[in-house]
Amino acid sequence: MGFIGRLGAVMRVMRRKKRPMEGAQLLRRRPALLIGVQAFETALLASGRLAGRIKALARVKTSALVGCPF
Repeated sequence: MGFIGRLGAVMRVMRRKKRPMEGAQLLRRRPALLIGVQAFETALLASGRLAGRIKALARVKTSALVGCPF
């Protein structure tokens, strides 16, 4: 999922919630973090060294470890 897709997903969730998400607050306060994460994701995707399936599995495992529902 590209940057536009992620932004759309965040906007859909924020419309449903009455208060902003913590991640959205962090990215709003630290735009350099957003740019850095996006640059890393783009470079990793462009390099082709990690299959998308493995990357998705790592996201699920990481979110399970930290207790995130996403």
